[in-house]
Amino acid sequence: MIKNITFICFLLMNLLFTSESVALVMKKKGDVKYKPFSSKNSTSELEMSKSLFNQDQIQTGENGFTKVVYLDDGSTIKVHRDSEVYIQGSIKNRRITKQINIAYGKMKFDINPQKTTDFIVVTPTSVATIKGTRFWIDCKGDDGDIFFGLTGLVEITNTESGQSVKLKPNTTVNSQPDGTLTILPTKPLNLQVLELMEAEFGEATEDELNNLASPSTQSQPSATPSGSGQNTPVEHELKIKLINALGDEKELIIKYTE
Repeated sequence: MIKNITFICFLLMNLLFTSESVALVMKKKGDVKYKPFSSKNSTSELEMSKSLFNQDQIQTGENGFTKVVYLDDGSTIKVHRDSEVYIQGSIKNRRITKQINIAYGKMKFDINPQKTTDFIVVTPTSVATIKGTRFWIDCKGDDGDIFFGLTGLVEITNTESGQSVKLKPNTTVNSQPDGTLTILPTKPLNLQVLELMEAEFGEATEDELNNLASPSTQSQPSATPSGSGQNTPVEHELKIKLINALGDEKELIIKYTE
C-alpha cells in the first residue's frame, strides 16, 4: 500500500512539473520531428506555434531547422540540421528555470539575462552555465563539443575532469571526452560556416550577411617562390546565392586559401 502511494505521489509531482508549457515553436523548416514528454515511442512532425513542455524532444533531419523561444523572457534556441535536443524547464514565481539537454547537433543560443537562476546547457561531455549571452555549440555526441563565443560570458565545465573555463567573445572552447578543455581564438572561416546555416534559413542579421560577403580577415600564407620545393597556396572562391520571400537576391562570396 505504501509503495502504491509513493508511486502515485511521484506521478503527481511529474505532472506538476510538466503540465505547463515553457517554450513555443516560432519557426520551423524542413524535417523536424517532435516527441512529447508523455510519449516514449511516438514521434510526429513539429508544427509552428507548438507549445513545448518539460522533457519534450526535438529532432531535426538533414534539411531541418527550428527556432524555440522560452515564454518568460524570450530567450531563443535555434536548432539546426541533424540535431537532437530535450527542452527542459520548471515554473516558479512566474519565472522558468531553464535547461537544455543536447544529444548531438549544432545550435545557436541567444539567452537574455537570467534574474534568478542560470540557464544550463548539458551535453554528454560538458555543462555550460549561462547568465545571458549569445554563442554557438557544435555537439558531436560522445566525441566532444566545440563552443563559439559571440557576446557575454559562458562558463564551460568538462564533466570528466571537472575543469572549467570562460567562453568569451571571439574565442572557441573545445571540450573533449578525455577531460581536455582548451580555449583558442575563433577562426573566422569556422564562424562563417555557421553563419551560412543561419543565412540559409533566413536567420542571419545584416551584419552577419555583410561579414559573409566580405573576404575573410584571417591571415593567409604568402606565396612561395617557384623552385623552393614548397607548394604555392591556391586561392578559392565560394559563391552562394540567397533569395528571400520577396524574390530579392544576394550573392555571398567567401574567399579562402589552401
